[in-house]
This record gives sequence, C-alpha cells and structure tokens, in this order.
Amino acid sequence: MPSAHSAPNPYRSPAEATSTSSNPPSPPETPGVGIASMVIMTCGGIYLLAAVSAVPLSILMFRAVSAEGESYTRPSFYVDSAIKAIIYELAFAAIGSLLLYAGWSVRKRKNYWVGIIGSVVGCLPLPLVVLSFFPSAWVLWSLTRPKLRKQFGNHSHPKNR
Repeated sequence: MPSAHSAPNPYRSPAEATSTSSNPPSPPETPGVGIASMVIMTCGGIYLLAAVSAVPLSILMFRAVSAEGESYTRPSFYVDSAIKAIIYELAFAAIGSLLLYAGWSVRKRKNYWVGIIGSVVGCLPLPLVVLSFFPSAWVLWSLTRPKLRKQFGNHSHPKNR
C-alpha cells in the first residue's frame, strides 16, 4: 500500500493542484488597512441606506405641506423644511456613495486619490464620526506611507501618466 505522502491525491480540486503550498501567504504591508476600509465602507452604507430610506418620507411631507391646507399657519416654512430635508438626504447619499467607493478603492488598491478624499470625508464631523473618524484617520495616515502608495501602481501620481 503506497504511503499517503508519496501518492498524489486523486480527489484534489483544480485550485489545489495549481496552488503551491511551499510559499506561505505574505503578511499585509500595512496592518489594519483592510479592516479600516471595511469600517469606512460600512459607514458609507449606513449613510446611503438612511438617505435612500428617508427620501420617500420627505417627498410625502413635501406633497402634504405644499397643498396649502388651512391647518398650517405658515405653509412656506414647512415647504422650506421639506426641501432642506431632501437636500440633506441627497448630500448623505453622495457622502455614503463616496465612502463606499473610497473604502472599496483602498481595499482593492485601485484609486489612490479617491481613497484620500474618502478618508478626509470620513474624518468630517458628520453623524457617524464616532465610528468613522479613527479608521479614516488610520487609512489617511497609511496612504501617505510609501509601501502602501506603491501598491496602487501608476495611478497614485497624476504626473506618472
């Protein structure tokens, strides 16, 4: 009976057959950037979800108060409030989309400057600053390091094009 180590395993998957087990996975260049980018993406998703779910309510409020009913003493105040709510929700949707894209860009090492802008936006005093400030600051600090900056390839500097 042949030993298990000398005979090839006939039940291996094609992925196992092509992978080399002699090279262990290398440690990440900058620790914590992947987790921080996931937190930034989560905050962006929360902003986007809150904005998208609140837009129908604001539209209903706008329709109700723009009808100039007699129950309101100053309907123009309510119309202004409804318009402001819609503008804030669109702004939160844009911020959420930016944070999602920036976190994804940092995680996949695609767009360096989008990662920088998203990290700065994550540090702004917005409602989720308690969650997003420290991961955004960590990613912003890590993006200034040459090792991580090189992982973005030629897209990290506009003058390299």
